[in-house]
Amino acid sequence: MHIAIVTAAMAAGGAERVIAQLLGQWCKDGIRCTLITMRKEPIFYEIPKEVELHEIGKQTDNHYLNKLKQYKKLRSIVREIKPDIVLSLPEEIGIYVIGALLGTKIPVVVSERNNPWVMPNKKPTRILRRLLYPFAKGFVFQTKQAASFFSKRIQKKGIVLSNPLDLGRIPAPYTGEREKVIAGAGRLEPQKNFPLLIDAFAKFYTTHTDYTLRIYGDGTLREELEAYAASKLPANSYEFMGRVSDLPQRINSAAAFVLSSDFEGVPNVLIEALAMGVPSVSVDCAPGGAAELIEHGVNGFLVPVRDLEALAHHMCEIIDSPVAQEFSVESLKIKERMDATVVCRSWLGYLEGVLNKGKR
Repeated sequence: MHIAIVTAAMAAGGAERVIAQLLGQWCKDGIRCTLITMRKEPIFYEIPKEVELHEIGKQTDNHYLNKLKQYKKLRSIVREIKPDIVLSLPEEIGIYVIGALLGTKIPVVVSERNNPWVMPNKKPTRILRRLLYPFAKGFVFQTKQAASFFSKRIQKKGIVLSNPLDLGRIPAPYTGEREKVIAGAGRLEPQKNFPLLIDAFAKFYTTHTDYTLRIYGDGTLREELEAYAASKLPANSYEFMGRVSDLPQRINSAAAFVLSSDFEGVPNVLIEALAMGVPSVSVDCAPGGAAELIEHGVNGFLVPVRDLEALAHHMCEIIDSPVAQEFSVESLKIKERMDATVVCRSWLGYLEGVLNKGKR
């Protein structure tokens, strides 16, 4: 079997991490894998040497003509390498991949990675999604809520599958007294709502002045967020750590991990925090990814989206009550159901099913 994965680029994002894990496991299982990226950029995650890589890159300075030429090039590459099936993620790339490969008789499966009520956020792309999704042969959704956005016809073609958790990337649970650190991580972009985390920490800090807020990641809002933090907090109470390749090791000893996003798919960073036993608080954002991971009061806390008071309250509760140890023990159970070996083979089984259905 030959699988081609198409994505924008292999930067430090959640979809890219999933791709790296799928490729890693599938190569171990003897699957021929090709990775096609629409942009030529540094690859953040390790890709097996067996993977055939095609980087399309910029074709012209004109934005619209460039996109047209890129997907024309994609069609040419796919027709040349003749994969059995194409898996594309995230969804905004997948929409154009469907159109580019119409008529090739090569089945396309799109993996939805975000909140379909919000993403893609450009109206023309949303119109294209409605027009082109019926031509895809399959869909991988992260949650049942995300799948429910689409028509019954689309849902019937799809499946809800977990993100794979690379247990080799996860350090052993931290033992001993935890660092007086509240950790957050993600792209420094509006979706992640880091101002909410900063505001919540400011409230938390009034009674916990020996704690530090550490935010990991980079993005277009970094300078703005640093200025905002400076306006809300003492200079020695927060740190912007930038993008790091060893994030699990960095947050493993934190007193708590906090996710403040307005919307998410299934956040990989939250999966990893739970898998290490880091006591966690997350907003219960659409389309339900955090709620798939956290049972409120059992292995973490869930709070309503943008609820500053609830977020600050539960941050204090993790520090001031015995629940932290209980959460650490319970959250480790997530490793059993999200083990990359099992989950990647579930993805493979679904793709094989799509292929077999097409041969009938």
